[in-house]
Amino acid sequence: MVAVRVRRRLVACAAAACVLGACASFGPRIAPPTVVVNDVRLDRIENTSAIFVASVTLDNPNDREIAVDALDATLMIEGEAVATAGLSAPVTLPPKGTAPAEITARTGVDAILRAVASAMRRFGSGTPPSPALHYALEGRARLANGLQIPFRRTGELGSRPAR
Repeated sequence: MVAVRVRRRLVACAAAACVLGACASFGPRIAPPTVVVNDVRLDRIENTSAIFVASVTLDNPNDREIAVDALDATLMIEGEAVATAGLSAPVTLPPKGTAPAEITARTGVDAILRAVASAMRRFGSGTPPSPALHYALEGRARLANGLQIPFRRTGELGSRPAR
């Protein structure tokens, strides 16, 4: 009976040591980088596809390098989800530094026509007319360690944010 209790205590101590060792191996926690969407613009039209590009700035507040594996987002124009956007290659952020990146979205011209129709309905509803189409870009940045950071930006296509 005493041998069983001693064995249980040894197993419990070994399990606690493993848990503590695993926690220590994670190292210091990192602060999430910020993702700022600078602008979204129609880059070009190829055949029946429209290609949009969003330029973003990634800011690393940490004392160590951070790798951003992916930026995935949904592009909405005039309330219509028109495309998904993604980062073409991972980006490495220097310690306490920034890095620019671009995410690209490809959609069919039919989606753009639906967005224009939504804009026309908005104009007919008494809302003051605007020559620009409104967009929303919403998504997540995924770091190499699995951490995900949400981001969202709204604006008018082709316009620069006020500074």
